[in-house]
Amino acid sequence: MLRSMYSGITGLRNFQDQLDVVANNIANVNTIGFKGSRTTFQSTLFQTLAAGNAPQDLLGGINPMQIGLGSKIASIDKLMTQGSPMSTGKTTDMMIQGEGFFILSDGVGQYYTRAGNFTRDYNGFFVDPASGMKLQGWTARLTPDGQRIVDTNDPIGDIQISSGQVMPAKQTSFVKLAHNLNAGVGIQDTTIVIKSTLGENIPVRFSFERDLNNLNQNVYLWEAKILDTNYNFSNLTDNNPTTPLTSTQTINGKVELDDYGKVINWVNYDEAGNPLSDTRISIFDVNGNIVEETGQPATITTTPPTIPPPNTGTLSGSIKLVDATTNELVYYNPEDIQLSFDYDNNNYSFTITLKDAQGNDITFTPPPSSGYDGTVGSFNQLLSEGIISGNYKLTGLSIKGVENNNTIDTTTPPTTINLRSVRDVIQPPVAGEIKFVDMNNPTNFATAEYISPKTTTSTVVYDSLGNSYNVYLNFTKINENTWFWEAELDDGTPLYKITTDEQLVRENANGVIAFDANGNLAATNWSIVNGNIVQSGGTAGFWFDPAEQGAALNPDVNPPSIAAAGPVMVSVNFQELTQFAAPHSIAVTEQDGNAQGTLDSFAINTNGEIIGIFSNGLTAPLGQVALATFNNPEGLLEVGNSMYAMSSNSGLPQIGVSGVGGRGSIIPGALEMSNVDLAEEFTNMIIAQRGFQANSRSITTADQILNELVNIKR
Repeated sequence: MLRSMYSGITGLRNFQDQLDVVANNIANVNTIGFKGSRTTFQSTLFQTLAAGNAPQDLLGGINPMQIGLGSKIASIDKLMTQGSPMSTGKTTDMMIQGEGFFILSDGVGQYYTRAGNFTRDYNGFFVDPASGMKLQGWTARLTPDGQRIVDTNDPIGDIQISSGQVMPAKQTSFVKLAHNLNAGVGIQDTTIVIKSTLGENIPVRFSFERDLNNLNQNVYLWEAKILDTNYNFSNLTDNNPTTPLTSTQTINGKVELDDYGKVINWVNYDEAGNPLSDTRISIFDVNGNIVEETGQPATITTTPPTIPPPNTGTLSGSIKLVDATTNELVYYNPEDIQLSFDYDNNNYSFTITLKDAQGNDITFTPPPSSGYDGTVGSFNQLLSEGIISGNYKLTGLSIKGVENNNTIDTTTPPTTINLRSVRDVIQPPVAGEIKFVDMNNPTNFATAEYISPKTTTSTVVYDSLGNSYNVYLNFTKINENTWFWEAELDDGTPLYKITTDEQLVRENANGVIAFDANGNLAATNWSIVNGNIVQSGGTAGFWFDPAEQGAALNPDVNPPSIAAAGPVMVSVNFQELTQFAAPHSIAVTEQDGNAQGTLDSFAINTNGEIIGIFSNGLTAPLGQVALATFNNPEGLLEVGNSMYAMSSNSGLPQIGVSGVGGRGSIIPGALEMSNVDLAEEFTNMIIAQRGFQANSRSITTADQILNELVNIKR
């Protein structure tokens, strides 16, 4: 018989098998998690008619002559490419994106599948709906303190999520604060620029610092500083009219504000720190009001022409010193002026001594031709017209409160009066906004920006029975980069203090936290002692006993209904706080207590974790789905129901969590569609059909040849 007939038979068989594979692929085009197959062929052994010869001498080589005996199937390969996702929205549906298989168990052996269309039975087990096999993974277990944990180091088992699971109540043991405290709150430093009599700019800067002795009130200590060293404030040494004025670059006081930043009270301090009745701010300046060293008007003793005893007049006015030629104002030292009266040999005289910018004396006396006779009238007349000394001319003083014909007494000491030239320059606020007004030019003013230095965040803490308490953490900026905080219940009851060495003390829970220049937390254990910040003695947390009067949420309840809960002790973590010039965003981001809760629902994340949602608003892990990978997934053995079993060539299953060790991620609420490509399968169907037809033609042709051979006998 002809070899071609047997070769054709092998082709018919092979293409029949290929068509069977194609038909199976098409039949499973909508099967969830199905992986299509392909057929490959190879030739069978050949009959050698002549062996080949190598080249020799002058002859070339001869190739062997062989006739093949047909074909056979080389392999039927499983194509483990990724199928397309199909969203279902069903909680228990899962799809693997990447490598891996879900693991199912019938209680005896394990099976593997890419089909994630699971459901729960009445016992809460995740099962394959067709076979009832149970999905494998890890179910959470309760720790002694009531926490649910999933230990993926444990052996895998049936995943069971029972309805009605309970999350036990847990006492709060710590709260965690995070985000930002605004560095720009409080009263901002403010500068007002005033003009001297000679037209020079004098910048005066006001800065503010929280009064640590009045933390329950909105009180700030202020300091004003002249930024030009050529000028000084005139301030009293103490609040006593007999003490001298002092010359200083800085003066101080305090201001009390309401909750909206409006001024309730503004106070100036003298050098001894005593409050002054006057709120105006003055400097030593030429052409200011002439006063004695005590800041009071200078008194001049005069004697009436006929009637003793002496009278007292008041020296007033402003010394005006000008260039006698150009009439331009000339600087003199406003803090060192002397006036003395003299009588000698029936001659009355007086002397006014000034110091110029270089410290040299400029002396003015009445010229002989002035007609000065020691009376008030002649003094006023002369100082109105002006006295010339060298290139300078002085005017501006007068004696008031007595008659012009009174004689200035030169016998009553002191005969020399030390004078100063003082000018009121700034009117601080007495009400309303924090506004500083130039007293010599009301259109020139500066307003200090105010942002409330306080901010509050709150959290709920729980006792051991799950009773809840609203706790407020109040923060107040007290200085650059430092904040005072305190804890209280929502009825205003202060909480007690836990020290940094974990001691419970019956002091109010408060402390000071500090930040560095970069806005990062620098210290949390500072405190305030006697109005000063101390870098120790801070508060690590707060505690309260619900059973105690004054410490319970409602202190009027007696006996307390929650006495069995015991004290609540909470540590405070500040480490994630920052201080930048940005709005407040401080919040309690974590606290570890909770009330009792019952399982309401659950969801599955991309790590395969089954997260329970409880009626108390919290979540907890309930379990985790396991995935298996194989070194050769194409070597798995199909056992039906879209499941595979391990074979001798698949390798051992490598079981673990999704996203680790080459295992893919899980997409919840979706299923993996079949990876069969219909266009490709129809093409393969045509190829198999034409291959089958061609092989049948070779058999038909061989039959015709044999028929001709038989006909030779006739």
